[in-house]
Amino acid sequence: MWIVKLALRQRYTIGVLVILLLLFGARSLQQTSTDILPSIDIPYVNVLWTYPGLNASDMASKISSFSEIAIMNNVDDVKRVVSDNGNGYSLIQVSFHSKANLAVALSQITSVSQTILKRLPAGMTPPLVVNYTTSSVPILQLAISSQQMTPSELYDYARLTLRRQLQSIPGLRLSLPFGGAPRQLMIDIAPEKLQAYGLTARDIGEAIAQQNVTLPSGVLRAGENEFTVSTNGSPEGVKEFESMPVKNNQGRLIQLKDVAQVRDGGAVATSLARVDGQAGVIVSILKLGQASTVDIIDEIKQRLPAIQNNAPTGLAITPIFDQSRFVVASRDAVFAEIILVAALVALVVIFFLGSLRSTLIVLTSIPLALLASLTGLSLLGHTINLMTLGGLGLAIGILVDNALVEIENINRNIDSGKPIRQAVIDSAKQVVFPEFVSTLSICIVLLPIFLLSGTSAYIFESLALAVLLAMVASFTLSRTLVPTMAYMLLPSERENITVQPVKLQRLHAKVERSLDSIIASHTNNLKRLFVYRKATLVIVSIAVCVVLIGAYNVLGKNYFPKSDAGGIRLHLRVDNGVRLEESAQQFANVHRLIRQIIPTNEIQAIVENIGPPEPINKTWISSMISTSSEGEILVQLNAGHAPTDDYIREIRARIKQEYPSYQVLFRPADIISQTLNGTAQSAIEVNLTGRDIKGNLATAKALMSKLENVEGVADIMLGQIMVWPDIYLSVDRIRAEQLGINMADINQALLVSLSSSATFFPNSWTNNGISYVVAAQIPPYRMESLDALLNTPVKASTQGQEMVFLRNVVNVEQRQRPALVKRQMLAPLISILINIDQRDLGAVYDDVVSEIEPFKASMPAGNTISIEGQAKDMLIAYKDLALGMVMAAFLVYLVMVINFQSWGLPLIALSAMPMAITGSLLFLVITGTSLSVSAFMGMIMVMGVTTANSVLVVSFARTEILSGYKAVDAAFAAINTRFRPVIMTALAMLVGMTPMALALGEGAEQNAPLARAVIGGLLLGTPATLTLVPLLLSLRNKPLFKDAPESENA
Repeated sequence: MWIVKLALRQRYTIGVLVILLLLFGARSLQQTSTDILPSIDIPYVNVLWTYPGLNASDMASKISSFSEIAIMNNVDDVKRVVSDNGNGYSLIQVSFHSKANLAVALSQITSVSQTILKRLPAGMTPPLVVNYTTSSVPILQLAISSQQMTPSELYDYARLTLRRQLQSIPGLRLSLPFGGAPRQLMIDIAPEKLQAYGLTARDIGEAIAQQNVTLPSGVLRAGENEFTVSTNGSPEGVKEFESMPVKNNQGRLIQLKDVAQVRDGGAVATSLARVDGQAGVIVSILKLGQASTVDIIDEIKQRLPAIQNNAPTGLAITPIFDQSRFVVASRDAVFAEIILVAALVALVVIFFLGSLRSTLIVLTSIPLALLASLTGLSLLGHTINLMTLGGLGLAIGILVDNALVEIENINRNIDSGKPIRQAVIDSAKQVVFPEFVSTLSICIVLLPIFLLSGTSAYIFESLALAVLLAMVASFTLSRTLVPTMAYMLLPSERENITVQPVKLQRLHAKVERSLDSIIASHTNNLKRLFVYRKATLVIVSIAVCVVLIGAYNVLGKNYFPKSDAGGIRLHLRVDNGVRLEESAQQFANVHRLIRQIIPTNEIQAIVENIGPPEPINKTWISSMISTSSEGEILVQLNAGHAPTDDYIREIRARIKQEYPSYQVLFRPADIISQTLNGTAQSAIEVNLTGRDIKGNLATAKALMSKLENVEGVADIMLGQIMVWPDIYLSVDRIRAEQLGINMADINQALLVSLSSSATFFPNSWTNNGISYVVAAQIPPYRMESLDALLNTPVKASTQGQEMVFLRNVVNVEQRQRPALVKRQMLAPLISILINIDQRDLGAVYDDVVSEIEPFKASMPAGNTISIEGQAKDMLIAYKDLALGMVMAAFLVYLVMVINFQSWGLPLIALSAMPMAITGSLLFLVITGTSLSVSAFMGMIMVMGVTTANSVLVVSFARTEILSGYKAVDAAFAAINTRFRPVIMTALAMLVGMTPMALALGEGAEQNAPLARAVIGGLLLGTPATLTLVPLLLSLRNKPLFKDAPESENA
């Protein structure tokens, strides 16, 4: 063992390496970002087109379709293209295959967007193209309110002043404000004055565009001097705009102030934000990728006092929905778990070894292996989060294995009379291959995790990597540091045995006597079983199959465990077609209801976001709000609150009872559930795609009536509003032509009147060095009826034509149309969103599938029904993990074939694995824990640990058989020799997993199923290792083992 001998010769070198490891580990711990979950970098790109005033159907057909086709034809590695088309915007989400080059994709999408721009309607601007990641979730919200400032002033402060003071914080993104109104120079047109002067709204827009220009004038070189030349092409203030000439009518000059009110104000509000019932604006703080949630929020809180002091009088900035509290609480809970696990493992080790110095040697290697793993994670770009810390906590119980086996074997060799150096070297020789194979087995069983796809891959890769790096470090330390410390510390302890505390000696003696008694009893029981070993193996095999299948069928199946962070996020849809002000009153009803249900002392804040947000916010933050009748109510509870799910159930029931017309969908509220949910809008999404929109809508409604009766379905609603009131103006083109006007004249007049001139006649006004939009339109309070709309004046763009009223050239039809048009790969999409409660996702999914099957048969050709959402992601993850577990077992088998030079012995070593998996499932059933990706992780870990223990037994038995012992005697010798290390490592890991299994801290629910699966697996896997493995060993013939290394026969 050259490395052991080298370590013994170079003891100071080992010391220096340990010091360097401590330094690098401490530095990594200090510099690595802290977060709740790993960064989920699934490749998505969002493309946002805006054209204010254009309805959803036209946005889909006349704008989004060009972009979707161009992306599908010209961008590499596209997996799926989905578009949401609402009033005035199209949001296209492009998902890519995992190996796609996003930098190339972004450049390709940007370039193809430019090429189609000329084919789009006049006034279109290039789209916003952004890289979207599901890890960029809101981590804090800043509520800004004032009794003295207008909504536009609040909006402007949040958009500019606040952003300027926070934007420099690394890893941060600020949303545009929710609520308020963007500051604009508003030209409020008076319709009656337009008629009096023979003008149209388009005339106003054209006049502003002609009179407010920004063009360079150049330079005048006169004599020896050079002058820049400038003009008053752009008015500087409200008064200058008021005096702007619009038309010279028969010698009388008509100015802008004659037909409109000019004011420095805000655009017509399309959304409303309220905090605890008080109107204001809200800015969401998002973290970027792997940025630290805690660092970002700490820096914001440090700056807030100075920002508040410099803010306008009466303005209040209140931080709400602070996710760092949950992150810190979760992190501290896991750290406490790790410390507790280390202490419990230390007690187990000292009880078994009975030696302070041997215990010190074992325990020294654990923190060093953890620091090495942490350093590796930092270098590979991972953060400190629940998964990495959970992996390190899980690793503690495994890490003790190598050092414990090594030190126990050294003590055994010393007890046999060997000199310390020889004992260390011989011990290393005896256990190197079992340790290597067991370490390699654990590393191999982690491979399926790296083959996962989607969210689960990003979540658990860091946990697996933490364990893998710790295992490699542990094996290296067991070859270097452990032998060196044993060589330096154990001789003096042996010479001064009385130095050990008396109580410790007595306790160790009791443990030894108890172990000897257990070993003797176990050996006697094995001897009795040997007579019926074949029958025993058959009975056990049948029992394992029955229990395994039964437990799997009984278990509930979920994607990830639920975490209770005290957040409620309610998507509320009130009566279709109501305006923003009416929606606000109906939202107030639900607000009051929530306060009746939740005690006041448990409520930290209630936020209402009513009406569609700024389209750009949709590119960063997942939102289902597309109309004025929709919104979200967010509730943050104080610490010590009652279970959040109980409140959600009561709120849901009360809304159905008191406001039956309201539609409700509870969405992920906290940072964990939002991150894990990814782009899914609900637990189960039933998607109907195809060109038969009317038929699919009818099918969707019929299907919803069936699905709402499925047990466990709590919320069910269509993903989009398909019925929104629409006034259809059918223009009589012949009559219009006779009157000298065309479609462009009519549409431009409507656009300026109802939306604003800013779309077709873009214009700006500068104030304090900042440009603001100049928007001319008829205020909503002056256009509150269909009659007022039909009195809109229209005039031809050519000179000399008389003005006509809209009613003279149109026929009016009131109809309904979709408020949101969704498409997937260009096919129209209708989605049914389903949330579940008090039943596992797998069971509800199975019932949903059975209800859908009859409808699939009746779907017309080209139309399909599919299921997306968390349910689909769960099934994919389960399939990947199950196949990965089989592949991992096969790879472990091949590794052991190489080590044992036998085809049969590895199968014996793997024989305890089915028992371990059965134990995991059985323990999940007993503890009432659903099967989840986290529980699968636990089963994968227990496969490796159980195999590692079996390798110790089989390896020693093989050595004994090759030395001339019979298989039965070799099996007994293996049990007598390896019983202690197997029990010690299993007990250490059981003790280490207990705090994690109890899920006592914030966010601990995520790793609890993993720990419970490990505990259950060890409870059955360890007895299987000590019973089934020797029974199977006793069935082998000696010549087969003896000839294996030479003749390569099994």
